[in-house]
Order: sequence, then C-alpha cells, then structure tokens
Amino acid sequence: MFGSKVIKTKEELNLSKLKSGEVHRMHMHLTDNSLGVPWRVPIVVIKGAHQGPVLGLTAALHGNELNGISNIFKLIEEVDPSKLNGSLVLLPISNVPGYLMNQREFSDGFDLNRIMPGSSKGATSSLYAYHFTTKIISKMNYLLDLHTASHGRVNSLYIRADLDIEETRTLAYLQNPQIIVKKHDEEGTLRSWANGNGIHAITIEIGNANTFQNALIHETHDGILNTLRYLEMIEGEVEDMIADATVCDRSFWIYSNKGGIVDVFPDLADFVKKGEVIARVYDVFGQVKEEVVADMSGVVIGKNVRPNCDAGTRILHLGVSIIEPESENIPGHDNFEES
Repeated sequence: MFGSKVIKTKEELNLSKLKSGEVHRMHMHLTDNSLGVPWRVPIVVIKGAHQGPVLGLTAALHGNELNGISNIFKLIEEVDPSKLNGSLVLLPISNVPGYLMNQREFSDGFDLNRIMPGSSKGATSSLYAYHFTTKIISKMNYLLDLHTASHGRVNSLYIRADLDIEETRTLAYLQNPQIIVKKHDEEGTLRSWANGNGIHAITIEIGNANTFQNALIHETHDGILNTLRYLEMIEGEVEDMIADATVCDRSFWIYSNKGGIVDVFPDLADFVKKGEVIARVYDVFGQVKEEVVADMSGVVIGKNVRPNCDAGTRILHLGVSIIEPESENIPGHDNFEES
C-alpha cells in the first residue's frame, strides 16, 4: 500500500533514544521562515540492531544538486537495520529553502557551503547553518557530503578530500570515482567544519545539477556500500575501488578572455595536453574571437556546457597530477572552489 505516514517534527536528534533495528523518519526544526513556520529538514535514521559507528550522508546542501537524493533512497531500500552495525543518518534534502526554490543558494542568497558552521546570532542562512551543524552533523563519526556541478556545468564522478590525512584518504579510496582531487579543506565548507570537529568527511561530486543520472548514481552507490563494509557496518569484502581512478595533486579552472558563443571540445575525464585548443569563442556572426588553450596537461574534471558566455567565464576544470613550478600562479586561473 502506497502513501506517506505522518512524520513528527523533532527539536533534537537523540540517537540513543531511537529503537534499534528500525528505520526512523523525522523532520528536524532548524529555523523559522517569514510565515513563522519552521524550516524542517527531513532525516532518515537507520538505527542498526548492533553497536557501531554513525555514518552520515548529506545531499542537496546546494538546493539544485539532486543526484545524491537518489543515492540516499537506494540505501533506505537496501540496508536491513536488523543486520546493520551502527547507524546511518541520511539527509536527502539539506538545504530545504534552496530545494523548494530550485536554486543553489539559501533563500537569502547565501551559499550554505561557504558559511559553515554559521552562527547562533546572524542572518537567516547563518542561523540555519548553525542549527544544521550542531543539531545534526555533530552526531556523526563519518560524513559523505554528496554534491554535483552547478547550473550550466557538468562534472565527472570525482572526490575532493585531504589526502594528507589518513582517515579522509581512506574514505576517498573506498569510493568508486573517475578522479580524486587532493584538496585541503576550505574554510566555511561543511567538510572543513566536520573534519575540524573530529568527523571524518569527504565531498563526492556526482555529475550534473537538476537531474538524476542513474549510471553515476549506481557507481556512487557501490562506493558507499564499500564504505559500509570497511566500517564493518554491513558484511562483505572491501573492494579496491581506486584502481581506475586518476589522482590529481590540484585542480583549477581555465577561463575565457572574450565573450560570445563558446564551444568546449573535450569530454569529461579526457586527458588534454599543454597547448591543446580546448574551446573556441565565436561572435554572433560565426567568426572566431578566441581559441582557449590548455596551458598545462591534465584530466577534465568538469566543463561549461552553456554556449553563451561573458568574458571571464569558467570554461574547463582541469586536474593536474604534477605541479609545475612556473604554473603556480597562472593568470586567469584559480584553485577550484568547493561545490
């Protein structure tokens, strides 16, 4: 029989009070909107029958990045709480206002993944971030933060993690990505706050915004199950998922210098060589205004797919495995910002 049961709203997440061996669904009251109605985050807790760690998965921290929602639904369908060690804390929609408005940012225009952990006294997004981290994320031992590319861009399936830290390096290697980028935690991100508070966290980028991409979702699911096996939350043999992945020391975006109509040539996960033409910018009469050239060799992590571009538009996200000294500060480039 189909249909939704009435879901209660909670003011706190107390895992110890939840019955073991069951799936629990709830709303968590974080802040209030302008109607005086609570912003409520949906949470699914799969409380195992046996003791073990708490693994959290967050999706849609940017409201239009949706592939992670499907990953969470697959876990809910497949994980048997009677055979689970520990607990899964699953947040299919972390940024509720952004999701409802079909936009990346919170309702006040701020990016939640730039302002973590927020503040108990501040703007509405800051209050939301504060209660999100203190009421929910603080209860976890491990965190997989699921993202996608932003609007107008596409991503490969890749990981961002601090590979200098053993725990986060292990989490990254347990996944099933095309690419791993060695990325130190950037201040203001959920991953940074989590790792700074003893919650081992990585970011998983799963393709594109505003869609479900079943092939990438399936590959990500394999990595998540592999994580559960490694943490001994479920039975099974841990697999070597890193074998086919490209590990990059750093990444950056290549920009256009001219505005017009852009055509970006390489596909995701392609290798490009230094000096290769990666895009052409045309004027509205079909005349070439600019050829955009790769000034380092590397792998394509993401790319722009929106044809109309202003001067200074991000064209291609390039991952490089060897840092060339003369390329440390490349004009027109910057290090990749968190999704």
